[in-house]
Amino acid sequence: MKKSEKVLLGVFAFLFLVIIGGGGLMYAFNNYSAIREENDTLRDRLGDMNLAISQGADWADKYGWIEEHCPNFTSRQEASAKLLEVITSQADKTGLSIGGKEFIEAARVLGPDGLPLEETIGYFDKATVKITLTGVSEQAFFGWLRALQQPQSFLGITRMQINPSGTNKTINAEVEFSQFYREKSVPKVSKTK
Repeated sequence: MKKSEKVLLGVFAFLFLVIIGGGGLMYAFNNYSAIREENDTLRDRLGDMNLAISQGADWADKYGWIEEHCPNFTSRQEASAKLLEVITSQADKTGLSIGGKEFIEAARVLGPDGLPLEETIGYFDKATVKITLTGVSEQAFFGWLRALQQPQSFLGITRMQINPSGTNKTINAEVEFSQFYREKSVPKVSKTK
């Protein structure tokens, strides 16, 4: 082999080792980075899991409280009637006169075929009533709302619109109340022969 061929072979071998070695180093660095990132993610998940385990007793107590206090109704109509009764009795105690009452049915979501989708089963069912008040005192109105919203009642305001009526700090309001509950099944009556 000539001297120039040996030099070219040496240069080629050097470049080959640099390119292959550099590619190998980049591949190793990328794998190392991916493994570190995965370790960090797993460390964060482990921390979250340990936190959830340490708070398990607290969540179990919250679940127990919900099980104890959650109202049960046999139907949405029964829940709506009870909701309306609670709202009107509290309004009478506060001295408010309710103008309009309207039961709100849950909107059904339509699928791509135009038929209603099956309802997804959530933790709570909900009955909603819309109440209209005209010319009521602000103080009485907010006292009424405060009296209605107690944690153990599972009753909440899901929509509210307030407009000033312009005289003596009175307002016109439209409020949607929702009663959250669980629907209990009605025992079926059967004949024995």
